[in-house]
Amino acid sequence: MPIVQTAAVSVDIGHSNLKIVQTSADGRIVKFAVHKMPDGCMDDLTIVYEDALVQSLKKARRLAKLGSSKCSLVVSGNDIIIRHFTLPILDEEQLYQNVLHEIAGYLPVEPDKYFIDYKIAGTTEEDGIKMYTVIVTCVHQRILGKYKKTFKSAGLKLNVVDTCENACEKLLKFYHQRNKNFSLDGGICMLDFGTRHTHVSLYDNGSFYASNLLRRSGQSLTEAIAKETCRDVLSSELLKRETDYLTSPHKNATLKAAVIYEVDSLLQEINRVLDYYRNRTKRPIRAIYTSGGGALLPGLNVYIRQHLNIPVFPAASLIPSDNADNPGFAFLLNAYAATLREEMP
Repeated sequence: MPIVQTAAVSVDIGHSNLKIVQTSADGRIVKFAVHKMPDGCMDDLTIVYEDALVQSLKKARRLAKLGSSKCSLVVSGNDIIIRHFTLPILDEEQLYQNVLHEIAGYLPVEPDKYFIDYKIAGTTEEDGIKMYTVIVTCVHQRILGKYKKTFKSAGLKLNVVDTCENACEKLLKFYHQRNKNFSLDGGICMLDFGTRHTHVSLYDNGSFYASNLLRRSGQSLTEAIAKETCRDVLSSELLKRETDYLTSPHKNATLKAAVIYEVDSLLQEINRVLDYYRNRTKRPIRAIYTSGGGALLPGLNVYIRQHLNIPVFPAASLIPSDNADNPGFAFLLNAYAATLREEMP
């Protein structure tokens, strides 16, 4: 299905930062805000302090000077269940019943407690019989119900919910539509360096393949710097953003070694996820795209390229803009990607 640009507003709520984006009809970002939420406001997908999130949504909306109240939400986390199935080619109702039957075994409670959506990713053949390849996504109704209530309290109307995995698939396909020199062949890895997790998403020939949430993250680096320098978290965060510990000499060899240890440990975990893809598909990872606050670590992309031997690019380069080098754009990938829409045939 072709991907189209839209005039839309999209919200991405992480552990520390709330990102809100408004695009024009040609898909360019015209307004955005990155707002630091109160500590402990979110725990993965769970809203811990609803009132604090309401105030954060209102403030981000004011900062971005948004007029529209209609918006979409892009989500990621361990509470989202995504599975691939191969199912017979059936009519819509019969296919949905097959989806419910297959996904039931992966859910901790009854399927009727979940919002369940599916997408036909393509077709394949098994024993000479043509079959659908289907991606099924499930989120508990309680989780999305709380988001809907919170957005309403903030004066926002939540009309679309997307996953980061699906949003980034749309972005890759859309970029390919605009630039035929950009190939979707083989594997592409999206690395989102968040505060508490690093989100690794893999795409095979342009379609979502697998994802994993790693516990090592930007917070691990900040804590390592704080420990070695005896500084508070805030000043350690500033040091992390301003200093290249990875590819340049540093007078504090112990501090440099501590940062490199954390990054190397994270790269080992990332490489295990990449090996899963390479071993299953027998295809290489062709490129890595980095986003999130942790992607602003000086020298990180060069260091990843040197150690994984894979080309690495800032994910902001996939966003159509004359200002994509704005540091804030590192935070906006998922929110922007969720403004894209799949045009039904």
